[in-house]
Amino acid sequence: MRSFPQGALFAFDQDLRYLSAGGQGLADVGLSREMLEGRTIFEVFPPETVAVIEPLYRAALRGECTSFDVPFEGRVFLQRLAPVLGDDELPIAGLGFTQDVTDARVAEQTMRESEQRMRLSFDFAPIGQALVELDGRWRAVNSALAELTGYSEGELLEMSFQDITHPDDLDLDLSHLKRLVAGEISSYQMEKRYRTAAGGTVWVLLSVTLVRDDEQAPLYFISQIQDISERKLQHDALRDLIGILAHDLRTPTTVVAGFSEALAIGWEDYSDDERRDYVRRIGAASHSLQVLLDNSLTVSTLDENGIVASPVPIELDRAVGEALKTLDTSTQRIDISGLRPVVAWMDPVHLTQVLTNLVTNAVKYGGDVLTISTAEEVDGIVLSVSDNGPGVPTEFVPHLFDRFSRSAAARLGGQRGTGLGLHIVRLLLGLNGAEISYFPAPGRGAGFRLVLQKVGPVELVD
Repeated sequence: MRSFPQGALFAFDQDLRYLSAGGQGLADVGLSREMLEGRTIFEVFPPETVAVIEPLYRAALRGECTSFDVPFEGRVFLQRLAPVLGDDELPIAGLGFTQDVTDARVAEQTMRESEQRMRLSFDFAPIGQALVELDGRWRAVNSALAELTGYSEGELLEMSFQDITHPDDLDLDLSHLKRLVAGEISSYQMEKRYRTAAGGTVWVLLSVTLVRDDEQAPLYFISQIQDISERKLQHDALRDLIGILAHDLRTPTTVVAGFSEALAIGWEDYSDDERRDYVRRIGAASHSLQVLLDNSLTVSTLDENGIVASPVPIELDRAVGEALKTLDTSTQRIDISGLRPVVAWMDPVHLTQVLTNLVTNAVKYGGDVLTISTAEEVDGIVLSVSDNGPGVPTEFVPHLFDRFSRSAAARLGGQRGTGLGLHIVRLLLGLNGAEISYFPAPGRGAGFRLVLQKVGPVELVD
């Protein structure tokens, strides 16, 4: 392929006729001094080339300097033109220089495309990315980081990463950066917290590398920031669940093992009343174990979106009665006089677990009277479950349906539980298009109001 590294010089008059020409670049494109001198651009070049260069030549003759890329025979030439001024400072001719810049333009285009790809990769990356100055100020941030922190890109560029890093994580982050600059490490990765614009906290996995110049002097940091808040929540939830199960399974399993062993060894030594009492305690402990395991497995399946509702029409008064038969409510007086023959639309398995959790919760934390009633209202079928116990502390009400949520009073009281019961109730109801809310029961007890979907006159399911 022909090259034109040295270029060519030429001069032309008012008629666009070449007065002189020279340079290695002429021969490289099949031209010569003899082919140009004394001839006009119209005689030398094809019409398509003339259409490009003629306005530039005439601009030089008007006293203007121009620089323009001109395509010729499959190559690209940078053409610079300038006027030649006479004694009266008016243009009398034009002077030009042209050089083959094809390879340079290809390299520039490749670089522009590469930079564009890098910019698109940076701007539209699914995780936060940033260029960070050595003092911690943001040099560039992408939209994912802005969305993650709640600050606009402009706001972040006026700040430093220190401004939004949780104080408890800052010293370790700065220590890693110091080692990175010193050359002790080539990169680092850590979990840390950012404080968002809304005042919240978000957990991230931060990966940082350092860019250096040709002399290895540090220039700036490249940071990648991945939101791991959900993962942290799941990890903490699993840890809490393991801790709760380790604690709360111990007592009922001890009861089952102890009384079973006592009966097996000394059956004849106990009266019928004592035997019945031991069996009742074994049954109650077994029920506690079942509830703990059911709730733990249910919330795990719900987390994986593994539960699908299959609602059908259900007579609530009958469903409540059947559920109560399977529960130990011997210490409570159950008032079901308010049950009405209403029909709701819900998955029967889900309804059974909802009722089990609500009644178990009332037996565990409520008083000696449990009231269950139903009613048909404008917004749906309402099922109410309330007790006459101490109620829910006001400060705990906003957290009543949270995962692993147990009030301080419940913990101090020593009642077993995972803190999952009401959380599961809300999730299962949500799958069935139903809702639950808390209300202080008359007196000082706790009440729960469930609003289930109505159904029309269809065949009922037991």
